[in-house]
Amino acid sequence: MKTYNEVKLAQELIRFPTIKTEDKGIMKFLSKKLSSIGFKCKVIKSKGTGTKSALNLYARFGKSKPHINFLGHTDVVANLNNWKIPPFRGVVKKGYLNGRGSQDMKGGVACWISAASNFIKKKKFKGSISIIISADEETTGYGCPAVIKYLKRKGEKIDFSIVGEPSSNKSVGDEIRIGRRGSMNGIINIYGKSGHSAFAGSYINPCTALAKIITKLKSSSLDNGTKFMPPSNLEFTKMNVNNLSENVVPQSASAKFNVRFNSKHKSSSLKKKLSKIINAIAKKEKCKAKIEYKVSGEAFYTKPNKQIYMVKKIVKKVTGNSAKLNCRGGTSDSRFLGSIPRLELGLRNSTIHMVDERSPISDLKILTRIYNSILENYF
Repeated sequence: MKTYNEVKLAQELIRFPTIKTEDKGIMKFLSKKLSSIGFKCKVIKSKGTGTKSALNLYARFGKSKPHINFLGHTDVVANLNNWKIPPFRGVVKKGYLNGRGSQDMKGGVACWISAASNFIKKKKFKGSISIIISADEETTGYGCPAVIKYLKRKGEKIDFSIVGEPSSNKSVGDEIRIGRRGSMNGIINIYGKSGHSAFAGSYINPCTALAKIITKLKSSSLDNGTKFMPPSNLEFTKMNVNNLSENVVPQSASAKFNVRFNSKHKSSSLKKKLSKIINAIAKKEKCKAKIEYKVSGEAFYTKPNKQIYMVKKIVKKVTGNSAKLNCRGGTSDSRFLGSIPRLELGLRNSTIHMVDERSPISDLKILTRIYNSILENYF
């Protein structure tokens, strides 16, 4: 049976320019690689960013319990100009693998497949190993939900998942994420009555109402945080008044904001809380308010269990790091796993989304050892 070298496989994956939801043949390539070591593969379509569907992959080795899963993605961000080494060549130079996706997260995908191939070749075991690879983690986020929906139809249950996002900070395994904050965007539109600024009382200024709303929301504490998550935070990201005249009070004013919220909140309760504040101030200022919300993901958290402590112990043995359990970072496909216990453990995030993204070869080797040890200890 074949085994795969993590560096060589990562190079091959980087050479597919999978920007947005463009497949470029990568799922067929991965299906062939995984099928050759005994995985049964299924390509699942989801909505793409263009006219073509996005292609996502579900691969499984074995049929019985326990069932451990790896969740990753093959799409990469753009930011492709002014690279010292072209972003899709996958060049190894001076101890580094260079290329878009080397850390986020084709490198992590390659490490897991390498570890799985070696584990399957060396050991007979009772249980299942599966891999979910989505095509749109960096963009629309339809891929992972499409795969999860497929698994529910098939009646397949995942017992534990390793998400290969680049969670490490200064060295591989120094941080393990056991949850993520929720993310919600909002747009506040305030409507007043326009008029000449020289005639006070003839107009209702939406700018005044909006300024008071912003002040109130920024000065109000949403919560005090949790053991693993910091206090929820609201930030205004844009303000706009479509007015070209200096002496005319505008008809409307708007502002955009983002909230990163911890597991003390659900987006539904947070919407009610924020809307109550906004509407009360708008009413007091004799304005009307319209609020739009878009939820990117709810906050989630896996209470440390025996699998998480097992991984923490493995990291300590392989690297010497006493991994910190936290819920830092933005959103990831992990938010679509529902009640499945999981953690995020991957390469360092030192160059993700940057020009000249690269990963030390030594990091890839270490992560593969950690993943291999996880499989050995899980079964």
